[in-house]
Amino acid sequence: MKLEKMDAFFAARLSGYDEHMLAALKRKFADRKMTLICGSYFDVPFEAKRFDAAVSVESLHHFTVAQKLKLYKKLNTALSDNGYFVLTDYFAESQEAEHLYFSELERLKSEQGLEPNAFYHYDTPLTVEHEMEVLRKATYTIFAYQ
Repeated sequence: MKLEKMDAFFAARLSGYDEHMLAALKRKFADRKMTLICGSYFDVPFEAKRFDAAVSVESLHHFTVAQKLKLYKKLNTALSDNGYFVLTDYFAESQEAEHLYFSELERLKSEQGLEPNAFYHYDTPLTVEHEMEVLRKATYTIFAYQ
């Protein structure tokens, strides 16, 4: 990114939510004014129309359709009228693979005696088609690039 673009980037008000990424951001840009909020985007309340843009980089492939739908609706409410949500992640290559990921997660939870709704850090990506279905249900307009 060119320096003038970086300056414009940091002129914006930034909010971040991932503990490890926030620490790296703070170290790298210690001289910049940023709003850093450490917490789960599922739990931290978002003000209506607060954000002009939201970016998720490979952080949502651990969640179910129901969890994503709730989060995407919450985020959509927090975006300004002309706001954008940029989702970059990886996706299951087929319906069979998606099913396998979720089945394996349930097997691991059962094997380890975890509550069914307990969070277990295990990759369960959806197919691109299923991810777009969830986004549409949350009333997003899709612009997909691969």
